[in-house]
Parts: sequence; structure tokens; C-alpha cells
Amino acid sequence: MRVILVRHAETQWNNAGIIQGHSDSPITPRGQRETSLLLEAFLEKAYPIDRIYASPLGRTWQMGLSLAEGLCCPLLAEAALKEQGFGHFEGMYSADFIRHYPNEAEALFRLDAEYCPPGGESLLTATRRLMYFLQHLQNAAEHQTICLVSHGHILQGVLAMLKEGNIYNFPRYSQPNASYSVFELDEGKCTALQWGIATHLLRTSPAPDNPV
Repeated sequence: MRVILVRHAETQWNNAGIIQGHSDSPITPRGQRETSLLLEAFLEKAYPIDRIYASPLGRTWQMGLSLAEGLCCPLLAEAALKEQGFGHFEGMYSADFIRHYPNEAEALFRLDAEYCPPGGESLLTATRRLMYFLQHLQNAAEHQTICLVSHGHILQGVLAMLKEGNIYNFPRYSQPNASYSVFELDEGKCTALQWGIATHLLRTSPAPDNPV
């Protein structure tokens, strides 16, 4: 089964540097352009996408709708694709979080996949739910090409697991908004992986990456 993992387009909170998690904010005009460029890239590469699954959060669902319409394929909501829950830190400016909670910020975004924010969940827990969903998909439709629209931080955990077999180097797999990764899943193992594909975004103006 071929799987295409997509990170949602830029949101207002991404642009402002605010932690989102299970909270949400609208897609920016730049994000709308990113979505159009991603769709153009998929059409040019003629990926035979059979089905799109998207996190039910607004920023991912909106991208899923645009891709499904452009690719003429069905779209389904899947809660397993939601971002890691950042609990009490959601809605906080990243700069303030780093300033006031430096140890927690270091653990959450750089060092410790098992760190659980107050009122949230660990990256390891979030990654396991998405990996479980991937396994279920393979068992149900192993010869299809599936597109999953999800979020930045949880995708770091999933890509680390697929590439290295563990989650410890998750910061290595940060990728920009509206980028995508492609891999083949064979009997539960990742046999090929391209991650962080973003060449289609070169026609947009640069913006700082925000992992959440």
C-alpha cells in the first residue's frame, strides 16, 4: 500500500507563532495558495489516490476537501489523524512558552517523546494512534494509494517511526506546511520513504516553519 502523508497548509496561528494542538485557526491566504500548489503537484505526478482521510480539525479538513474535489476521490474524517494534544499550552505564543516554560518546551519539541503536557497527551501516544490506524488501513486495503492529511508534530513522530523504527529522533523530521511524504507499507514495514517534499512550494514567499 502506498501512503501519502500531508501536513495542512499555513494557518493564522502558524503565522503568529501560536501553539495549536487540538485547538484550531483559519487557513491564511498563503495557506490557500499552498493548497493549490500541492494539488497541482499531485495532478502533475498523477498519483492514483483512491481515498483521502483527514483529521477532523478545521485546518486539515479544509485541505482534505480541496484535495478530494481536485482529485475526484472520496474524503473521510479520521480522529486518529488529529494533532498531538498540547493541553494547557494550546493558545500560547511559542515564544512565551519557551520563555516561561523552557524545560517543558525543550522536552515537548526536542527531547522527550514521552513527555505529556498538562491536560494533553505525549507525542508517543499520539504517534501510536496514527500508526495503529495505518496498520488497520493496510489490512483492509493493501494495494491502494491512500492520502492522509494530518499535522506537523504528530507527523514528525510517525516519520521517525517509519524511517528509523523508533521515535527518538523525531525533531529531525520537521517539515513545512503543505509538504508531503510518500512511502510504501508492506507487511507492516516501510520499504521506501521520501519525506518533507516541498518543491511545489517554491513559488510562495518564504515563511518561518512552525511545528504545531
